[in-house]
Amino acid sequence: MTYRDTMPPGQAYGGGHGHQPQHPQFHPQQQQQHAYGQHQPHQHQQRPHLPQPQGQPQPHLPPVSQNAYPQYTNGYQNGNQQQYQYNQYVHPTYPQQHPQRLPLPHPQSPAQQQRQHQPQPPVQPTAQYYQTSSAPQPQPYVNYSNGPYNQPSPNPAAAPVQFVNPSYLQQQQPVTPRPTSHVPPASQPPPRTMSPQVSHLPPSARPPLQTSSTQNSPRLSEKPPPSRATPALQIPKNQRRPSVGAGVAKSPATPGSSVHSETLPLLICLAEDFFEKANAASQKVAKSMSEAEVAEHHKLVATGLGCLDVALKSNKLWPRLEARLCLRNASVLIDETNNIMEAETTLTRGIAVCDKNRFLDLKYCSQFLLMKTLFQRNPKAAFKLIEGHISDCGTYKHVHWIYAFRFLKASFHLQAGSPAEHSAIDNLRKIAGVANQRKDHSIFAMAMLLEGFAHMTTMKDDWANRVQLCIAQVSKIQMESSVQIPQIDILLRLLDLACSLHQKTHSISAQKLNLLQRLLEELRNSPDWPLHTGEVLLSISRMPNSAPTVSKDTRAVVRQGEGNVDYLVLSTLGRHEAWAIAWVFNGIVAHYRATTPGRSATLWNEALRLLNDPKTCTGPQALPEALKQNDWGRELSCYTHILVGLQAATVTDWAKVKQNLDAIRQQPHTSPSSGSSLEILTLYLEGCLQQGTANMDEALAVWKNPRFELDPTGAYKNGSRLETELCILATLNKIYIMQEPTQKDPAETAELIDLLRPICEDNPDSEIRTAWNLVLASSTFEPAMTLNQAKRHIHSSLSGAQELNNTQYLSMALNIMRCKLFENVVGEQALKSAKAGSTQAKKSGNLLWMSVAEGMLSQSYEIEGQMQQARAAGEEGLRLANEAYQKTQI
Repeated sequence: MTYRDTMPPGQAYGGGHGHQPQHPQFHPQQQQQHAYGQHQPHQHQQRPHLPQPQGQPQPHLPPVSQNAYPQYTNGYQNGNQQQYQYNQYVHPTYPQQHPQRLPLPHPQSPAQQQRQHQPQPPVQPTAQYYQTSSAPQPQPYVNYSNGPYNQPSPNPAAAPVQFVNPSYLQQQQPVTPRPTSHVPPASQPPPRTMSPQVSHLPPSARPPLQTSSTQNSPRLSEKPPPSRATPALQIPKNQRRPSVGAGVAKSPATPGSSVHSETLPLLICLAEDFFEKANAASQKVAKSMSEAEVAEHHKLVATGLGCLDVALKSNKLWPRLEARLCLRNASVLIDETNNIMEAETTLTRGIAVCDKNRFLDLKYCSQFLLMKTLFQRNPKAAFKLIEGHISDCGTYKHVHWIYAFRFLKASFHLQAGSPAEHSAIDNLRKIAGVANQRKDHSIFAMAMLLEGFAHMTTMKDDWANRVQLCIAQVSKIQMESSVQIPQIDILLRLLDLACSLHQKTHSISAQKLNLLQRLLEELRNSPDWPLHTGEVLLSISRMPNSAPTVSKDTRAVVRQGEGNVDYLVLSTLGRHEAWAIAWVFNGIVAHYRATTPGRSATLWNEALRLLNDPKTCTGPQALPEALKQNDWGRELSCYTHILVGLQAATVTDWAKVKQNLDAIRQQPHTSPSSGSSLEILTLYLEGCLQQGTANMDEALAVWKNPRFELDPTGAYKNGSRLETELCILATLNKIYIMQEPTQKDPAETAELIDLLRPICEDNPDSEIRTAWNLVLASSTFEPAMTLNQAKRHIHSSLSGAQELNNTQYLSMALNIMRCKLFENVVGEQALKSAKAGSTQAKKSGNLLWMSVAEGMLSQSYEIEGQMQQARAAGEEGLRLANEAYQKTQI
């Protein structure tokens, strides 16, 4: 049976709450005096003895001294008795049915009281205090909580004594045994007086707490007389008092309490892991677009956004982390979702935090992202607001963000369409002006290159001169170390080559193409041009003593560099994209050379192989960005298929034309959108196929499509020069079909001629002018064209074909001249004209024109009387005509 089972709470724990025993001899004042050991001579009185029970001798207790039992009298370390409550000796088997009171110690004489208040040296205990007596000795029992009277054990020598700390027992903790080793008296701390529990006394009866050392406090009793031997206490090891520092000084931990763990870092790390996993597989998902993979990607992104949302709503974020999380959450919302309003709300919250704490770097980055978001919803508001940001950056001289916002504004203008191209050019010139003034050569070069590409899209009268001026400005600073960037060199070569191709200077274009190919070979394994990224870093000189507006959190727009140089991050062509464009340009140049008829198609097929290579993938990115990149690749692939199809049409390979046309229509997850250039190009190739296979009705229906309607004023249709030129070619093909007797319509033909005349005669494109002259020279009209008019058109077409070095045009011009000017004419000139037409037709590779040229050459031989050559030429023409007919059967 334990101590708690044998004693009521009020007696065992020193009174408890509301369980104080009522004794007739109990007096609070006396309890207070004896409890605290403060003996006052004028209040000390001898107390009466209690009557003893019959049959039991009265035990005589020796006077208790603090030096007698130092290990129990002063058992607390550091001498701080206010931290602890009273202690008591309690017998485990203390009976409740025989209450007996121990008599108080004998009152002290006045001499003893006087000696008590005199300073005395501490008495060293002798060995007899640590020896066990053979005879049963009474055990002292003192209870300072229930008053001066205590109940002894019926057999105190038979049962051991347990030291109990009531304040520790109230914590309901198991008692651990006291260490067995005794501290030697010499190393003991100074003795202290144990304080009783005073929480149950009224305020007026509570004594002052002892705050000083126990050396200055009064002692409980004198040294025991030498005639009486004091027995040593024997406490079992399993019942000894626990360590004071562990049990009383600090409250023990509550069992079962879990350690609190912070979840915010875990949520943020989980969100980044989800986004990283989703971005790593975005290229694969963009190419396949299977339902399961798309659902898995959306699940990862949604889970990551949920983690960030919980972190933002926790209200436990310090300001910079809150601004960073707002920026990160908004960027994912913009890249992966359509929640534009939620992204704007998050960015507005982040900008407010940045304004309050002066986080300039995060503020500018958030405003940059907010402008991109606002442009999707309200372009006019975005233009107005971004101009205000540029003005603020100029006021505070934050040059990094002046460049960033101006490049962003230029991209907005270019996305808005042709009416805003002039504003885009003006904005790019302002960037070039600031960069030239601050000697930021790479920024200046990029601004000039973008201006050159913008001039090519406008195609004004002096566009070629403006483009060449931009190229000259970049070439002037090309030797600067900051400009020697692979992407800038490639863009410069591509711009120069495209300008030459538009100017129809094919010999110069071939030279520039060789320079481009040589540069690409040099940069194939260059570490300065990463394989899986299209970023270009433009150096910016850092201003001294300027506010820090660039950090690791702005690396998506402005990136920190070493020394006094930072970098502006822009997206340009990657290595694989540059190679694909170079293959396409190479095929165009080879097509104009026409040294080998099938070489251009081989080069374009190489571009298609590179675009469709599954190993050519970029680094981790958002799924919409991966889709845009794949759409760009598929669009370039469709353009390449169209080029291959048109080249096959020139050699009457209609099966190949149909194959490429089907490949365009079967592109995965891509269909020509309404109003795009790809759609009208595909429609044009369809009309060529129908006309080449002699399906005149279907071909005429295609050419009468509303997409091929011309503007009478000659303005660019939908602001696109390409669409306008395709409309002109479609109308010319319509005129050719109307030359057939079954489709002949003189009135409509005259109307179309009057519509095309002002557009084609003064057209800046020499190819359009040459095609116009060829159609007029080979067609019949009512009234008929005079011979001089025919000669003029033939001469213009022949000159244009020679200037363009176009074998197709040259073959058509020579054969039309033979038909119009040397039909049934005897002479060497007529025979030479027929032979020249036949030779150029063979170079062109067109079976129809080859058969026509051989037929006219046979007639010229026959007129000259060379029957054997005439018969051979006629048979060859018949064979070519049959072969051409067989190719139409697809």
